[in-house]
Amino acid sequence: MNKTKNNNRPNVFLYFVLTFTISWLLWSPLYFNEEINEFWVLPGAWGPSIAAVFLTWLNTGKAGIKNLLKKLFIWRVHPKYYLFSVFGILLIGLLSVSIYGVFGGQLPEIGIILKGMGLTKENFGLALLLLPIFYLINTLLGGPIAEELGWRGYAQGLLQKKYSPNISGLILGFLWSMWHLPLFIFLPKAVGSMPLWAYIPLMTAMGVTFSWLYNRTRGSVLLAILLHGGMNFTHGFLGADVFSNPILLSIQVSLIIILTIFLSKRNKDYTHNGPPVHS
Repeated sequence: MNKTKNNNRPNVFLYFVLTFTISWLLWSPLYFNEEINEFWVLPGAWGPSIAAVFLTWLNTGKAGIKNLLKKLFIWRVHPKYYLFSVFGILLIGLLSVSIYGVFGGQLPEIGIILKGMGLTKENFGLALLLLPIFYLINTLLGGPIAEELGWRGYAQGLLQKKYSPNISGLILGFLWSMWHLPLFIFLPKAVGSMPLWAYIPLMTAMGVTFSWLYNRTRGSVLLAILLHGGMNFTHGFLGADVFSNPILLSIQVSLIIILTIFLSKRNKDYTHNGPPVHS
């Protein structure tokens, strides 16, 4: 028998508690075995979406789950949002490297970047051909597809019932960074070996960027997945060796914050006065 909407009200605090609990428990093998690799991160990465589906079923039944899953298929949006999602953060990463070089910093060797891809300088042409495949693998088999139904598909809209889109994005971005804490402690390479002083403001700012994209695309989880994939791909492509330089990393974080401030001025809740999906 299908559940119908009842007096239960979605509780965003409960959502975060459940998400953290599921993910941190699923990551528990990392706490006891130093030989475990990054593939063990994936089960816990599904925590946000598992919590979202469970709470949606609990509150609104199958009809609610159907509506939640529909957000994965909101694809009729302006092409500029696809371009931004796939290439936006990568361009900022490349701009960071360029600014660093203009002001006298030593540019990273292409060999370092290729090494992070498991290739050598002789394979530069092959690397260019493989970039789209690396992006798709990272996006479809990693955190982006595992997390975004929960973070943006469920939590973003729930937060916006109480807070402004920008405040909702800041809250979600900060908690998103905190959610990764076990990985910082037990498997730093899973988060690009990025220091917390950079990671927390970076992810908090990105929360507002995701909020902007969510509202501009009428709640499209598909576009959130693509943006998440673009973000992960950038740091995977440029590599931990590149962003291990604190000056270069500071430039990257600063540019992300500047982007966030710019987008925040255009971040309006689509349920009230946001644009149609084709604008």
